Amino acid sequence: MDIFKVHEENLEWVPADFPRAQMKVLYMDTRGGGQILLLHFDPYCDMPAHVHASSGEAAYVLEGELRQEGPEGEEVYPKGSFAFYPAGVDHGPYFTAEEGCTIISIFDGPLM
Repeated sequence: MDIFKVHEENLEWVPADFPRAQMKVLYMDTRGGGQILLLHFDPYCDMPAHVHASSGEAAYVLEGELRQEGPEGEEVYPKGSFAFYPAGVDHGPYFTAEEGCTIISIFDGPLM
């Protein structure tokens, strides 16, 4: 495997798959489909519930906080929170409040 280096400032924010969110692709493994994304959610962003059938997802909150409405009420994931979702496990929906949120997500396989 080759060494890969990039500085986040040299990458452009591109729209994510839902409104009020942008991403920077830090790394994409063209052989196995894994990827590392920097995701920014604007204030009052809503991310629908979803599942990654072929990839686990590790997510770490870098700035702000991400919120989730669950069966036992609202859960808040502030800066420094980490979660791992195995492939095939539903997660979300998530939303942000007035400060928005930035996370890093690492996927160990293709996003399908």
